[in-house]
Amino acid sequence: MHNVIVGTAGHVDHGKTCLIKALTGAETDRLKEEKKRGITIELGFAEMPNSTGRHIGIIDVPGHERFVRNMLAGIGGIDLVLLVVAADEGVMPQTVEHFEILKMLEIKRGIVVITKADLAEPDWLELVKEDVKATVSGTFLEKAPIIAVSSYTGENIEQLRALILEQAENTAGRREDHSLLRIPVDRVFTMEGFGTVITGTLLEGAVSVGNEVQIYPGDRTAKVRNLQVHGEMVETALAGQRTAVNLVNVKKDEIKRGDVIAAKDSLMQTMMLDVKIRMFDDAKRTLINGSRLHLYYGSAETLCKAVLLDSETLESGGTGYAQLRMEEQIAVRKGDRFIIRFYSPVETIGGGVILDANPVKHRRFRIEVLEALAVKEKGEEDAVLEQILRESGSSLPTFRDLAVKIGRTTEEVSKEVGELTSEGKAVYLSDDTYIHSDYAKRIEETARQILAEYHGKNPISAGMQKGEFRKRLADRLYLRDVKAADRLLRFLFNSHKLKDLGNSTALPEHSVEYKPEHLDILERLEKRYMDAGFEIPELDECIGGEKDKGLAEQIVEAMAESGRLKKLTYQYYMHISHFDEAMKRFYEHMDKHGKITLAEYRDLLNTSRKYAVLILEYLDEQKITAMTGDARVLI
Repeated sequence: MHNVIVGTAGHVDHGKTCLIKALTGAETDRLKEEKKRGITIELGFAEMPNSTGRHIGIIDVPGHERFVRNMLAGIGGIDLVLLVVAADEGVMPQTVEHFEILKMLEIKRGIVVITKADLAEPDWLELVKEDVKATVSGTFLEKAPIIAVSSYTGENIEQLRALILEQAENTAGRREDHSLLRIPVDRVFTMEGFGTVITGTLLEGAVSVGNEVQIYPGDRTAKVRNLQVHGEMVETALAGQRTAVNLVNVKKDEIKRGDVIAAKDSLMQTMMLDVKIRMFDDAKRTLINGSRLHLYYGSAETLCKAVLLDSETLESGGTGYAQLRMEEQIAVRKGDRFIIRFYSPVETIGGGVILDANPVKHRRFRIEVLEALAVKEKGEEDAVLEQILRESGSSLPTFRDLAVKIGRTTEEVSKEVGELTSEGKAVYLSDDTYIHSDYAKRIEETARQILAEYHGKNPISAGMQKGEFRKRLADRLYLRDVKAADRLLRFLFNSHKLKDLGNSTALPEHSVEYKPEHLDILERLEKRYMDAGFEIPELDECIGGEKDKGLAEQIVEAMAESGRLKKLTYQYYMHISHFDEAMKRFYEHMDKHGKITLAEYRDLLNTSRKYAVLILEYLDEQKITAMTGDARVLI
């Protein structure tokens, strides 16, 4: 059984607080100034008693125009709205503004409540009802119940309770996976004996006592000591509940309204948002590209600049794509709704939906950008995920990364990526990482281009050294780190796009082709290494007699790749037959003595220390031997 949050909206002094008290028995005006002035300034909360076992929380929001920012802090995340209109005054300016905000936040269900029915004659009451019907015509409240009540006499209060329960029964439940936990903080206080407590509406997910949570924006973490839901201690709070969270290891001044309590590493923190903006139908201001705005999201407010991506201006009733560039870091999710207010004078002008909560910086009027935003706005879930996967490119996102990006669970993303893979739109990379098939093609094409260039310049080389190939691949694909390049290299080998030659790599179709003049050089060089025996020559010395020293060096490397030579260092190569003999003598000695000194190995090879140490240091580098005192032992 899911929980429901009911919010009130309407003009100042239209009886919202009295209505909540009549429904719940609770007084939501708690501040001295509120009681003195008779108006709601801060948010108030109460639970409506009922026999269904469902938690139905009611939020009392300020109606006065001076406190619209406080109203916005409470109205986000509600399931059902009570649009309150006083019978003695009818629809007023703040009624209209609140209603525009409700429409912009895409709240789906509501009830129109005409309060103070005891102060109006029947004929006047009918006129008020007609006025309300005209106001909500063509909106989500067009077919909503309209009920006249009196908080003073109790008229129709029970009928209103029944209507709320009926609407609650048909309200869609919220996701309750712990990984989706998110509570926008609307109050912070300290309780003696407990410490810091925050309250807010649990928008989605769940939280349990003992959970570690993160405070966004920022990287501070805290542990949940206690939980309350409508004044009752609980072990777990679920989506749709008004929740008080007692946090350990965080001070009151380290958290504030507008922060978000969420599962650790479950939100992306950003300085930019890609959004779809819709201006209010009665907006009196024109939104111009580059305008500074007040942005309201969750329980927070911040300043931003609006970069219009597909127009120069937005008039009343207009819509368009935009990138909002923040003046401070925020943490939100794709699909969150927001409200915008003109910077100065501060007037509510519109709102919209977040399409990408962590985008790259866009240039204006780019067709590919607008097409991508259209997919994120209107596309089915699989189409949106495919678009995100396509854009992710070199970041090589895991299921967890994608889940955070689009506000889903890893299980949901895993299933959808599997479907994209079966359709040929995604390709398995490694572990829990998939890439878009377009990016997989780009990786293969880039890798082939790099190796084709190398093979063209080095026809007698079996392949390109992996280290050099990895670096060039990373540079051309703009990879962030070497680990990403290693993952792509493994992908290319596992999918048989490249040949793995141990220390080098090559195109599958590549084969070494020696020309007659190459074979002549090869024979001369091989003879020099053969004649050298254990007295290993330097590379420069060995190729010194050749006219084309670059070609000669390539041939030496090719001989090492093919197994004719053993490469000890970048300057020293040894004929394989002599290396094998050196190893034979080495292991015979180790079998008898278990260790060997440099002097002993020198004598075994009947050569100088210079050459014996080259072989022993090679064995150290290969992790075959290790030094113990003045001798070497097998590892």
